[in-house]
Amino acid sequence: MENKTNFSQLLSPFSIKGVELKNRVVFLPHEPYYGSEDHLPTEKHQFYYEERARGGVGLIVMPSLGVHPSGYYACQVAARKESLPRLKEITATVHAYGTKIFAQLTHYGNQTKSVETLQPTWAPSAIPDMTVREIPKEMTGEEIATLVKAFGQAAQLLMKANFDGFEIKVAHDGILRQFLSPAKNARKDEYGGSLQNRARIVIEVLKEIRPYIGDKPLGIRLCLDEFIPNGYSIDDAIEYAKLFNPFVDYINSDFGTWESMAYSLPSLNFEQGFHLKAIARVKKAVTVPVIASGRIIQPAMAEQVLESGTADLIGLARGLIAEPYWVKKVEAGEIEEISECTGCNQKCVGRLLQNRAISCVVNPASGFEENYSRQVLSSRSPNPQKVVIVGGGPAGLKAAELAARKGHQVVLFEKSDSLGGRVKLESSLPGKKELGGVIRYLTYVLNRLNVDIRLNTEATEREVLAEKPDLVVIATGANRLNNPGTYSIEDVLNNKVSGENVLVMDYDAGLEGTGAVEYLANQGKTVHWATPVFFNGQDNEVATVLLPIYGRLGTKKVIAHPMSVMVKFDNGQATLLNPYFNRTEILSGIEAVIVTGLRAADNALYAALKGKVKSLHLIGDAAAPRDTAAALADALSLSSNL
Repeated sequence: MENKTNFSQLLSPFSIKGVELKNRVVFLPHEPYYGSEDHLPTEKHQFYYEERARGGVGLIVMPSLGVHPSGYYACQVAARKESLPRLKEITATVHAYGTKIFAQLTHYGNQTKSVETLQPTWAPSAIPDMTVREIPKEMTGEEIATLVKAFGQAAQLLMKANFDGFEIKVAHDGILRQFLSPAKNARKDEYGGSLQNRARIVIEVLKEIRPYIGDKPLGIRLCLDEFIPNGYSIDDAIEYAKLFNPFVDYINSDFGTWESMAYSLPSLNFEQGFHLKAIARVKKAVTVPVIASGRIIQPAMAEQVLESGTADLIGLARGLIAEPYWVKKVEAGEIEEISECTGCNQKCVGRLLQNRAISCVVNPASGFEENYSRQVLSSRSPNPQKVVIVGGGPAGLKAAELAARKGHQVVLFEKSDSLGGRVKLESSLPGKKELGGVIRYLTYVLNRLNVDIRLNTEATEREVLAEKPDLVVIATGANRLNNPGTYSIEDVLNNKVSGENVLVMDYDAGLEGTGAVEYLANQGKTVHWATPVFFNGQDNEVATVLLPIYGRLGTKKVIAHPMSVMVKFDNGQATLLNPYFNRTEILSGIEAVIVTGLRAADNALYAALKGKVKSLHLIGDAAAPRDTAAALADALSLSSNL
């Protein structure tokens, strides 16, 4: 990371139609899936937004408040009078930290389901979103008029919740973008056909809202490129932006749709700042402020965006999920202390697409701020103790950080010559370098907190007891269970796999197995990819991580064998069994077999110390082999014992 400490643009105030923001950082609207089943905001929302306000962000945009029952989605917060008490508490909480908060209004259109709305879904035309696949009802003129009025009525109601401004969603989801899209709008009336006609309803909505909100800011979250066949492009978006310019006070940039989600929420498959060139084009075409978005992770890039005139404000979503105190740390010049988003999308996007409340791999406290806010995690223990941690992988490192922040004396044993554990391997896989950011952060913080790190030291029962610890944490990871004659992921990365026709028996279905396949395929090998799960690599986040990998593998010599396990390997012949179809398949000419995902917990030291120390804990893969997200979450859960 950079060492720059002067961020004069990023930290400068900015005004949107008279609403003064204390800095240029915006917590972008994103659905956290914290709403109740009857579409009400919850206390979870309140703690979530409070943590980012406490962390110094200038503006929060609360997402996707539903304006009409025909467009509700599961656990979405609705603009209803029943929502007002909690919304008032949320805005008051945020305001207490000098942060402003806007409300975003939307209707999901063809991106919800009739099982949610209990009626046919509304859309510009009877064309489905292909990720939902439910054919919607083409709206009548009367229904369009009802929808326009609903946006105004929602804004009128939400004025009572003391929001500082409003935004309409014409973005990766929502009916208003569907009207703009030639791929989804085939109407023959005044709301379809030409670009101006497709934009008509958006302008009507903006005009409808304005009288209800007076002089408060009114913005638009605008998709700048759909990235779908027959959709609109950046050139069209610029024309839309010009049409909307007279009716809005800012433009909040957005990209893609659910059908092209890799561009909406770009993962580590994409370079940081991926969308900035397109945003700069829009900025030149309009006279209102523009909010930049799209993998802006490091403060230096954010400052450069502002200095260059690419945008007026910096939008962060995942960056502030991973590091709620991003702004405070920039203000303090503590750039290295920022826990960066790695772009893995595993517990944010991945959980959201499963209709589950979001969290974060690198910040497992996200979504659990009531119990694990930064204030709670950093509160000093009244009884400092000596804590010994064995294992320098993600679980051990996170436990060491949390214990040290509590004021405990921490000793960390690591048998290898470097910290990181499984993350060292994962960040060596193709396209996964950024995953190493979590270890960079933890290593820096542990040194700053004066943790006694002892590398090249395999802790024994005797050595641990010699420290006379009050509390011991065993985070010794897991051991591989590969059969003799097969290769491991370490063998792959060390280029020990010979032969041009190989089989990867992937029990992992995540980073490790997918990475092994891509690594070998990049060497020009023919790779047979067998896995017991229903589709190859399914435990990766699918929409934004796995599908781009599929795109790359599609140009290589990779043959997928889902729902299959190897039951025999002899003389170059591998027998695969598909238990669901009750079929076997024989692959001939296989020169090497690589096995991923078979591991057993390394908990021998835990067993040896049982009953011999005051307090003993087992976390991470040493407790149960899982993934980095689980390892970090284990350490967080342990914090209540520190």
